[in-house]
Amino acid sequence: MKKIIVLLLIVASSVSLFAQKTKFGHVDSNSLFSVMPEKEQASKAIEEYAKTLETQLQALNQELETKYNDYMANQETLSPSIKQMKEDELVNLQQRIQAFQVRAQEDMQTKENELLEPIYTKIQDAIKAVGEEKSLIYVFDVSTLLYFSAESEDITPAVKIKLGIK
Repeated sequence: MKKIIVLLLIVASSVSLFAQKTKFGHVDSNSLFSVMPEKEQASKAIEEYAKTLETQLQALNQELETKYNDYMANQETLSPSIKQMKEDELVNLQQRIQAFQVRAQEDMQTKENELLEPIYTKIQDAIKAVGEEKSLIYVFDVSTLLYFSAESEDITPAVKIKLGIK
């Protein structure tokens, strides 16, 4: 008899769990990111950093151009060993410029990640908090969805409130 009662309780509780409607939500994280106040500061810092790297690259290119023009103007009067030394110097400078470009690109990516990651983390934390408050099972980003039904709750406005954005 006890086994039957336990079995009935298990079946009844599982039926009630399945009877509850699952709740899904969706959010537009791109629109959230675009209105974040920190985004403007990060974009300016990234732009300034890019200008600094660009200035350094221009200086290296200017140095290369000056040395090349000097070499071309004087190559007829240079001894073979000096000529070879100048050519090696030009090749070396060109290689340094190429290496600088690669490092600058890597540095720009690192700087972007460093400045934007806290913003994305803040958005993610707000989405998680709203999802928990609304007892949602899943929250999907609309940028990756092909379709979402009207039954899926748009939590973008609630996340904006959580983030303090109007």
